Amino acid sequence: MMNRMRATISLPDELSELARVEARRRGISFSAVVRESLEDKLRKQPRLPWQGIVNDPKLVAQAMDEELAATWADDIARHR
Repeated sequence: MMNRMRATISLPDELSELARVEARRRGISFSAVVRESLEDKLRKQPRLPWQGIVNDPKLVAQAMDEELAATWADDIARHR
């Protein structure tokens, strides 16, 4: 079973209402809508493999090459 942390967050009224409407539309809880939205956003953020190693330009270039090689075909397909 996945561990869960309870958290209190503040949302602007408009965003909260959008989440409530989506929850009702889909027949799921408000918490599930917020959780799914966070997961989608955070997992889709670009990875920056060179962060933290910027002092060594060779490592930056190598990390960039590896990242591009791993994702270029998907990126091209996604933009068609």
